[in-house]
Amino acid sequence: MARTRLPSPSLCCLALTFSALFGAGPCVEVTVPQDHVMQERGASVELPCHYKTSVNKNFILEWRFAPGSAAPGQGEPILYFTNDKLYKPSSQAKRLSFLHNPPTMGDATLQLANVRPSDNGTYICEVNNPPDFYGSGSGLIHFTVLMPPSTPVCKGTEYTRIGGDATLTCSSVEGVPAPIYTWSRVDSKTSLPLANMVQNDQTGKLQRTNLSLAFSGTYQCVASNQFGHVSCQVTVNVAGTGEAGVIAGAVIGVLLVLLLLGAAAIYLFWYRKEESQSTVTGNDIREDATAPGISDASLQRHGSDPGSHFLKQPMSRPESASTTKSRLNMVV
Repeated sequence: MARTRLPSPSLCCLALTFSALFGAGPCVEVTVPQDHVMQERGASVELPCHYKTSVNKNFILEWRFAPGSAAPGQGEPILYFTNDKLYKPSSQAKRLSFLHNPPTMGDATLQLANVRPSDNGTYICEVNNPPDFYGSGSGLIHFTVLMPPSTPVCKGTEYTRIGGDATLTCSSVEGVPAPIYTWSRVDSKTSLPLANMVQNDQTGKLQRTNLSLAFSGTYQCVASNQFGHVSCQVTVNVAGTGEAGVIAGAVIGVLLVLLLLGAAAIYLFWYRKEESQSTVTGNDIREDATAPGISDASLQRHGSDPGSHFLKQPMSRPESASTTKSRLNMVV
C-alpha cells in the first residue's frame, strides 16, 4: 500500500521562496495514503496522516467524514484538536482516537475501532497553523469496510414440465468485495452439465432450458468472497406429460363429483318441498264439491241445486178404501 502522497518539490520550494521574500510562515505539508484503505468488519483500522509545520498556539488539527459516496465538501467534523484540547462531536466518538496523543509531533494518524458498514466513506485530514497558509494543508482517505456475504435468498421456477425452462436467482444484500455465486445440485455428486445452461457468477442467475425428469432436485447457491461463504437452496420439480395428465384428470374428476353432489342435493330439496305442498292440498275439503254418484249432467237437467230434484217429487196419494175392498173380494 502506498502510504504517502508528497506535494510537488517545485511547488513547495516556490512556496518557501515566496514566504521568505514576503515574510510569511513556512508551508504546511500533509501526506496521506494514495490507495484505498480497507479493513474487515469488526476490526480496528488506522487512517495515516502526517504533516509538517511549526506547531504554535494557532495550530488546529481536524478530521472530517463524508459517509458513503458523499462529496468530501459535505464532510462533517468528527474529531479536532486545538489549544491542547481534543473534541469528538460525532457519533463515532467512542471509537475514535489518535495514534499519538497529543498529535503535535507531525503524526495525526486516526484510529477507528470496531469498524462497521456505516464507516464507509471519505475521511479528510486537515491542518491549519496560521500564518502557515501555503502548501497542501489537507488530504483525503477513502475507506472501505470488508465483510463476508450475507445469507443469500434463492428464488426461481419450482415447477415446470418436460421440455420447459427454469430460471433460478441468488442474491446477497451485503458482501465486500462483491460475492461470487456458484450453483450445484445437492443430491448429485457430479457438477452441473454445461449443456442447456447459462450461469452468471456475478449476478447469481442460473438458466436451464429443455428440461427432462433428470433435472428434478434440490439446487444450492453458494455466495463467497475472501471473508466467508454462505448458501441457500431451492427445489425444482419437472413433471412428465403423463403425470400432468393424471393430475389434470384427477382434478376434473373431483370437480365433476362435487357438481353431481350439488345437483342431487338441490333436486332432493325441491322434491321434498313439492311433496309437502301436495300433501297439504289433498287433505282440504271443498264446500262446493259434487257428491259421489251424481254426475254433472244430471245436475244440469235438474238445476244448479243438486237437492232440488228430490224436493220437487210429488208425494204419492193413499189408495182409496173402495179399491182396497175390491182387491180383497177377488182374493176370496
